Amino acid sequence: MASPHDSRAGSPQPLKLLAVSFCYPPLAYPRSVQVARLLKYLEASTVLVCADEDEARKDATLEPDAEAHLARCLRVPFAVSGARRLANRLSYRLHRPLWNRLNLAPDKYGAWKSAALGAVAEFARGADGTDFDALVTFAQPFTGHLLGLELKRRFGLPWLAHFSDPWVDSPFNRYDETARRLNLALEREVCETADLLAFTSAETIDLVLSKYPDEWRGRARVLPQSFDPALFERRANGERDSKLVVRYVGNFYGERTPAPLVRTLRAMLDADARALDDVRFELVGVTDEELVRRTGVSTLPDGLIETRPPVEYRESLRLMAESDGLLVIDAPADVSVFLPSKLIDYAGAGRPVLGLSPKGAAAALIDELGGLVADPSDDASMLKATTAFLALLRQRRRAGRAGEAWGAPDVRGRYEATRVAASFAEMLRGMLNERKATAR
Repeated sequence: MASPHDSRAGSPQPLKLLAVSFCYPPLAYPRSVQVARLLKYLEASTVLVCADEDEARKDATLEPDAEAHLARCLRVPFAVSGARRLANRLSYRLHRPLWNRLNLAPDKYGAWKSAALGAVAEFARGADGTDFDALVTFAQPFTGHLLGLELKRRFGLPWLAHFSDPWVDSPFNRYDETARRLNLALEREVCETADLLAFTSAETIDLVLSKYPDEWRGRARVLPQSFDPALFERRANGERDSKLVVRYVGNFYGERTPAPLVRTLRAMLDADARALDDVRFELVGVTDEELVRRTGVSTLPDGLIETRPPVEYRESLRLMAESDGLLVIDAPADVSVFLPSKLIDYAGAGRPVLGLSPKGAAAALIDELGGLVADPSDDASMLKATTAFLALLRQRRRAGRAGEAWGAPDVRGRYEATRVAASFAEMLRGMLNERKATAR
């Protein structure tokens, strides 16, 4: 095993990593760009195992040079066969627990895990094929962590498992009792076996590890998503739309809908019919028009809320940077542990942020940045926050500052890609040093 330290030069050598992420550019998943960006700015020699998925949407603007920053990229195809689709349909109709086992324990990518293990085994047979300092797995999908379990057993490498979302405890799960029991056993094995656990927020650590021994928290770290300042361009003030443009960039699903925004705008108009004459809200990335329609958007004046289909990643960043303000809408909850990558890109765009979001990770960050926050279940609070937010945008326009970067600089700086990658490197080296200390 190569040492990550160069004793002759007195400075650390680049780490040699074996990494696993099903999502990687050009596959158009939010996880793809975040993993690619982290590995791009990490000073490491990385062999990455990722997926090639023909049926997935692809985006050529997602870190187009992602592979150039890797020592080797092992792309393992994934496709759901006709036989698998038939088995899914039959098991769903005849035996729901079997369907749960096939698709929700932990997900539908079990066949990819087997193929990925084969790809790693073939690579390992080559010269220096297992000469790694550490193993890193990114999830979701959580099959990536199950692949990590197998690779940990085979190679005995120190292992960091990174969670973009909670696993068993996610409110978006469709688990019945069978699926929950299966996933709980898998999650526990991963959390117990990995040498280090990384999550995108402290709230997620509290949620996931609250059901496990307290000492496991000593192996948990916060590693958030990041933004790349080089990707944001700004328009001159004179080129701005005649109306204030507030954009929500992302899709809606489950309990996350535009309903809180619709209720708030309706209340503003009821109080003053001309209150929103100078504003346009755009929902960018909508794939379920019917879900949006059911929230009552059609009851608002034409043009107040406009929906737009998904756009390529670089285009989404341009739309963020060219907005007057940006909007976060989250599902109602007592506490939300989610810190979405789009909010981190919002910070990179440097535009004022309004969060219709419950107490939790996203609300705390928006507040730190200097934005406005209101719980989506509190109509009075949303009305007050939205009114103040629009007043801020109008003031920036009047002062000729609409194109200036907004947000507490020290807070924004925490999420710059180079800073997050440096934190990641520190975690990895700390894990390796701990391994050495234990081995003595």
